[in-house]
Amino acid sequence: APVRRIANLDLLRAAAIVPVVLANAGAEGVFTGTLGHLADSGWVGVDLFFVLSGWLIGGLYWRERERHGSIDLKRFWARRWLRTIPPYLVALVAVYSARAVLTSNADPFDWRYLAFVQNYTGLPYWAVSWSLCVEEHFYLALPLVLGLALRLRGGVPVVLGLAALGSFLARVLTVPDGASPWGLHYTATHMRLEGLALGVAAAWVYHCRPALWPALRRAGRVLALPGLAFVAAVPWLPLDVLNRFAYTGVDLAFVAVLVAVADRRPLPLASSRAVRAVALTSYSVYMTQATSFDAYRRLVGEALPGIPEPIHFAGGLVLVGVVGAVFYATVERPSLWLRRRLAPRRSGRPSPALVAAV
Repeated sequence: APVRRIANLDLLRAAAIVPVVLANAGAEGVFTGTLGHLADSGWVGVDLFFVLSGWLIGGLYWRERERHGSIDLKRFWARRWLRTIPPYLVALVAVYSARAVLTSNADPFDWRYLAFVQNYTGLPYWAVSWSLCVEEHFYLALPLVLGLALRLRGGVPVVLGLAALGSFLARVLTVPDGASPWGLHYTATHMRLEGLALGVAAAWVYHCRPALWPALRRAGRVLALPGLAFVAAVPWLPLDVLNRFAYTGVDLAFVAVLVAVADRRPLPLASSRAVRAVALTSYSVYMTQATSFDAYRRLVGEALPGIPEPIHFAGGLVLVGVVGAVFYATVERPSLWLRRRLAPRRSGRPSPALVAAV
């Protein structure tokens, strides 16, 4: 059966993908003034995705422990990887193939992309894949770390707090003055754990400490608007503040928003078909958007240079939506079907397909 979707989480997913797409579309070159500055900071959408991933995967972990008393590691990993890796591999081949066709670059295929280490070793192409590496590392480590934390009294909040604090301190102590915003402090997994760890912590409170949840929700509702004001101010932060402190502030802001809306009635537009469609296709759009924009610029923009830039911008956005929807229908949805066949949700009986596959 399909998972029951929560409208407010769909709204947050849609809100996460929009700034990322606008930034990769070059919106800062189309809009001027404040809108241009805001478009230039589309990376905040990635951090919102991290917070949502922590919340959702953490929720799956805690619910399974509550219902079954333990975690089936094999099934947990299989379901995460069957959800994300098949679309990732298809997108990787598509991105590399498009690059070979659209450019004169004859570089060989970079096999590091198959090991999810390019966020440490360099991104010669498909730059957005750095965050997919962070997610995969997170999926691998989370059940192991939480399994150890649960053996210690009070271990869960301590371990998750140390993970978030460790990323913060790693940037504060290692990022040199004047460093480029694009570097290991932006892409390395150990420097970008705050959103994921805080999302898991919020899910832990919701599922395992329900007496504390109302207080956390009230705090989230108080801090959500100031947090969003901080997010809006990110484009004007000094470079060194951005590199060292901004990610933590943005993640805290988004956690506040998440806990404020996670279990309340749907916000305006949250239940709309448009928001649901954007949320459903957000993963596919994220993986294909940069290549779609590049293809549009090379095939249409360069062929029709006399057309005003805003029109090309709109055309690129349309292509991104079409490609993302097609990729979702032809790749991501079949991947979800495959996961249901090979690694169904845990029940009282083992899955022969899962045993055979893993």
